[in-house]
Amino acid sequence: MIDKFEFQEAENAEDYNPLLISKDSYFTQSFLYGEWQKQMGHKVKRFKVLENQKPVGFFQVITYSLPFGKSYLYVPHGPVIKNTSADFLKDFSKKMTAVAQEENAVFLRYDIYPPIKKPSTFQEKMLGKKAPFYSYHSAFFQSKFDWVLDIQKSEEELLAEMHQKTRYNIRLAERKGVRVEIIKGKDLNKYFDVFYTLMQETAERGKFGLHPKRYYENIFEDGAKNENINLFVGKFQNEILVTNLVVFYGETAFYPFGASSQNYRNLMVPYLVHWKAIEEAKQRGLKYYNFGAIDAGEKITHENWSGISAFKKKFGGEVLEYSDFYDFVFKSLWYNLYNLRKRIKSL
Repeated sequence: MIDKFEFQEAENAEDYNPLLISKDSYFTQSFLYGEWQKQMGHKVKRFKVLENQKPVGFFQVITYSLPFGKSYLYVPHGPVIKNTSADFLKDFSKKMTAVAQEENAVFLRYDIYPPIKKPSTFQEKMLGKKAPFYSYHSAFFQSKFDWVLDIQKSEEELLAEMHQKTRYNIRLAERKGVRVEIIKGKDLNKYFDVFYTLMQETAERGKFGLHPKRYYENIFEDGAKNENINLFVGKFQNEILVTNLVVFYGETAFYPFGASSQNYRNLMVPYLVHWKAIEEAKQRGLKYYNFGAIDAGEKITHENWSGISAFKKKFGGEVLEYSDFYDFVFKSLWYNLYNLRKRIKSL
């Protein structure tokens, strides 16, 4: 049977643009994100999906190493596709099986975008194996739930809809003389050391792991050439207390990394830094401010995330639930061992 969909490998940014399909697609499907992964030594393949010779989707698949020469494939918040039909899923599975053979992959994981909340019977048959929730935990996997604020309202309306304590803290920081600077372009690299030092401090305090230092260095180096990567720096008396990295992509401002000092906590600097980032996003004409991952529900929780989740929710907004993770399994024994390890670690 002839495949209904064609998968063309995209070698450059001109041929690869998920925003053509969905302007609110996640930045993990951006060309830039794939470059960060490549700089860390991960293989990245990008595809343009064609139907009747017209582009109907894009996605990039990243190869992550496993022991004994094995690997797994991951499409973070993708494929970005116009219509998640059973025919597409069939052809997608066939194409990924071929890639898996090249990479000796145990499985491929994806969470299609826009999210599938209630798959049809035909889709269920073709989506693959639904991944167990305990296997979601990994530094490389994206979140199931994000907290997102619609910033299309006026600043006055946004402030009015915040928790009253949040409004108060923003104004308190301003009254006390906290300053927020937006660092971009060539100036970005000058702030890397303080950013990374604060990241280490915050990770130790919050008991979470960091990516290798080189990963963040790559982001800052790219940011020096890309006006859509900004660092929002909160200062008091010339001491840097907060550094929030924000990526502007499509219609959304994404907040993937942030760090803060324990000094001058009474000044409520993180509140003002986020507000200034929201103001910048509005000036750019964006529609959403994505605070990133939160705990939501009982099935997927993260240790020590309750505080940061509550902080994000105080700005107003709503939870954005992505599709469940689905796996195409290529090596059942190794897949079961992988999940067994994840299961044991979750206990």
